[in-house]
Amino acid sequence: MLTRDSIISEAIDRCLTEMYQKSQPSADWHEYVKLANEGKIKKDERIYERHYLCQSQFEYILDKYKEAFRCINEWKSDIDFLVKNLKEGGLKDIWINGKNGNPGYRSAEKTPTLDNLIGHENAEKVFNLINDIKNFYHFDRDEEKLGVNVALGCSPTSNAKTVKEYWLSKGVDIQIDETELSKDDYWEIDRYGHILEEDDEIEESEENSEI
Repeated sequence: MLTRDSIISEAIDRCLTEMYQKSQPSADWHEYVKLANEGKIKKDERIYERHYLCQSQFEYILDKYKEAFRCINEWKSDIDFLVKNLKEGGLKDIWINGKNGNPGYRSAEKTPTLDNLIGHENAEKVFNLINDIKNFYHFDRDEEKLGVNVALGCSPTSNAKTVKEYWLSKGVDIQIDETELSKDDYWEIDRYGHILEEDDEIEESEENSEI
């Protein structure tokens, strides 16, 4: 049955799958799940200490799945946008009738401020009420569930020393690259397979201008 919980569970699974795929050393998250279900991995075994993922890449991957699965709490930012438009005036759709045989068309015009509609004193009462309501409700269940299950679950550790020590205990001396990249760099690697150079950016710009 397709439910919101099943969608969040899919997001958690896909997020952890990518994190382990891009960890050092790389691993198959589903293989770990299979071994755990078969009882071949004990509950107290910290598999996350076997794989390294730097903090910036962890955050990039987690944010990517939050955005893709709409697990972002936008309630407060939406209310702030509404209040801004009520205070400063927003825009609304209007229809302009055609003249001299020309067709009509859709346009927009400025909306009045709440001060102008009901007066400053009454407007302040409305804004205070909106603020009370904004601060009471918390529509962040999905974001919290995804974040907690990934961050406090079995996501790879950002402690390279712990990973090296684990593999040394198994007789393997692994090398770990602890380079931290920016969110933009990870996005470019996701999309293009590498960080864009200046020539790449020019080529990308030229391709867009031809479309």
